[in-house]
Amino acid sequence: MSPLFKSTKHLIMSIDKTWTTIENRNSDEFSRGLESFVERSKAHVDSRGLIRCHCRKCVNSDFIKVSSMKAHIEGFGFSRRYITWVYHGETINPPIVDDVAPRNEMAGAIDDVMGENDTNHDKLGYGGVVDDGFNELLDEVNAELYPGCTWFSSLDFLAKLMNIKVNNKWTDSSFDRLLELLQSAFQKENRLPSSYYEGKKKLRKIGLGYESIHVCKNDCFLFWKEHEALQSCPVCNESRWVDKNTKGKKVAHKVLQYFPLTPRLRRLYCSRHTAKNMIWHSIGRSQEGTMRHPVDGSSWKEFDRKYPNFSKEPQNVRLGLAADGFNPYGNMSSAHSTWPVVLTTYNLPHGYV
Repeated sequence: MSPLFKSTKHLIMSIDKTWTTIENRNSDEFSRGLESFVERSKAHVDSRGLIRCHCRKCVNSDFIKVSSMKAHIEGFGFSRRYITWVYHGETINPPIVDDVAPRNEMAGAIDDVMGENDTNHDKLGYGGVVDDGFNELLDEVNAELYPGCTWFSSLDFLAKLMNIKVNNKWTDSSFDRLLELLQSAFQKENRLPSSYYEGKKKLRKIGLGYESIHVCKNDCFLFWKEHEALQSCPVCNESRWVDKNTKGKKVAHKVLQYFPLTPRLRRLYCSRHTAKNMIWHSIGRSQEGTMRHPVDGSSWKEFDRKYPNFSKEPQNVRLGLAADGFNPYGNMSSAHSTWPVVLTTYNLPHGYV
């Protein structure tokens, strides 16, 4: 564990799960156990007030209301494959109680990134996961937004503010105006960035950035890696630039925005919030013959038979590839088009966000 917070372990009481094996769902023991499970689950609903249902029909694949989940379990029974109730309040390992509890959500994010850095000490260069300025984030995550503010660190406040901007589609200029107003209201007693650009640059250190790769005008070549310095395509001899003679900053004909795969998979396994979901496919198979996830399909089972050494390790990653083009301006006479190529992680449960 990273040294961001000093921590000590404490013992927890075991959870009584004997009621889940009782076939008579009308019995008092089953009813008491179910009531206890429902009460525990109420504290773990998502922002919509929904929770994963683990009846024998849903098996954690569907999000429903807690009252509906209770009715499902009474009707279909509780699936015995659900050993550790990770979606309903039980931790895989004994929880950590901080001597000094983190004041904000960003503390956990920083802790995850530090854990990731422990597994990879090389300079990565794709969005600052390992960054010379990372120590500044450690200061920000523990720094008060303004003197006396113990409920927000400067980094946590910035993350929440940026989230509101994205969700409500604020323009960059309107966000800059808001920051100017907040700066004026707080005077000099705050740690807010002066602009959207500065805020984005600060948060990029904990995010997962992308690479911009120039592409040949005719789509036949990438100016990448050992070919990054070339000025024209070696296949068709087209110039890399819209105007190769410009005295200002040159603009490429086409740009590919590439999100590196490896750091994203590493983050899924390093974060304590998502690591447990990366082995869901090995315990979440349907037992009733209903297909709710690719793991229930014949192609998955055929792959397991063909490659048994790979399939026996649940932490191995299964990916699905999808690609399609669209005209973002709705005018097919326009030459502009976008072709996203998306990799989906099939290890994760159905409906996972």
